Amino acid sequence: MVDLNRRTTIAYLGVVAVAAPVFTIASPPAMADPAEDLYVPLRYQNFKRGTVHSLDPKTRGLVVVFDDVGRVKMKASDMVVKTTTGYPGNAYSELKEGQTVDVHWFDYLDFLIARTTPAVTSHADAMVAQGARIESFPGSEHKVRLFKTTGMVVKTYPEHSAVDIINASTGEPDAPAPNSGEVIRLPQIQTEPGRAALATLKAGDQLTAVYSVQSAFRIAIVR
Repeated sequence: MVDLNRRTTIAYLGVVAVAAPVFTIASPPAMADPAEDLYVPLRYQNFKRGTVHSLDPKTRGLVVVFDDVGRVKMKASDMVVKTTTGYPGNAYSELKEGQTVDVHWFDYLDFLIARTTPAVTSHADAMVAQGARIESFPGSEHKVRLFKTTGMVVKTYPEHSAVDIINASTGEPDAPAPNSGEVIRLPQIQTEPGRAALATLKAGDQLTAVYSVQSAFRIAIVR
C-alpha cells in the first residue's frame, strides 16, 4: 500500500484486501443477469489463529488480532454457528474479548470496477441485491454480502493496485459512512482483470465499484 496518513487526507475503506476475478471491467457491461453466478474463489480464503480484540453484536462485527497481519475487522456471516460435527465451530454469541480463536474468513473482494454509466449502475445494484456464494461451499448461496461504492477518481496507483476517489456513496453496510466529498481509498485490487481496469482509469473519471464485505464463515474458540 502507498504510505499515506490514514485520516489526514485519505480514509481507507479496507486495510487488508484481495480481489476476486469475477466481473471486473472497465467498459460498460450488459445489464446484470439475475442468474449470474457470483462467487468467491477458494484461493482467496484465509485461515488463521488470533485473539478477539473487540465485538460489535449489533452488526455481528469483530476485530481479531493476528500475529502476522495485525488487526483485521470483519463481519461474522450467518454461517458462524455452533457445530459439533465436521469442522468444529462456535456461534457468534459465544465469542468474548480476549479469546484465542481459529478464524476462516475471506477478505474484501472486488466484483466490479468500471466507469459509471446507467448500465453499470444497474449491473452493480443487481449484484448487490443478489449477493455471492463461496466456491464449493454448500449452503453459502447469497451469504456473501456485496456493497457498492461510487465517486470521482482522484488518483490511481497502478504499482500498488490502488485508487483514491472522492466519495459519493454510503460505502460498506454497517460501517461508519465516509463523508460525502471525502477522499477515500478503495480496497486494494489484486487480480489481473482488476489491474487491467485500473490501468484505464484517470483522474476525473466517475467510478463504480462492487466489493464483498470482509466476512468470517467459521470461528472456533481455542481457549
